[in-house]
Amino acid sequence: MAIVLLFCGCQQEDNGPGFDMMFQQEFTIPAGIGGVSTHHFYLKNLSTRYEALLNQYGKTNDEVVHIITAKAAITGIFGDADFSIVEEATLRVYQETDPNGFIEVAYRFPTPIDPNNTLELIPGLADSKRIMSDSRFSIDLALRLRNTTPDEIPTRLSLQFKAVY
Repeated sequence: MAIVLLFCGCQQEDNGPGFDMMFQQEFTIPAGIGGVSTHHFYLKNLSTRYEALLNQYGKTNDEVVHIITAKAAITGIFGDADFSIVEEATLRVYQETDPNGFIEVAYRFPTPIDPNNTLELIPGLADSKRIMSDSRFSIDLALRLRNTTPDEIPTRLSLQFKAVY
């Protein structure tokens, strides 16, 4: 009986049919920034390709119920980054015309202290359709560091949303 309960508890929630919205953006974490304050990395005016995806899947905006974060990760481009330096990460999306109307789509706190070239973020539960159904969006990646960065870190942010209908 305990085995059945164990397997029932491990099922992932099916969010229904939908399509993926995938984004990759490169940026650099500069050398010499430290843990005294939170450092914001703004990736602005990115295309959502939302209309093209609706056309590709034969859907309308009204048919999309919500858009949720499926995956988010920060990865060192050259394989030698050490993201154990990051103590806390928060990823927000917003529209350029309303920077205070952001939605937190992923976070990680506490972060692993083991050296790793990838920092997986935990997807948030917020519905980001209000922002991601527009033609353009911006990202605010806030990092609080444990230590000062010894070198600059060429980095790639990978972000995947699921538009559910």
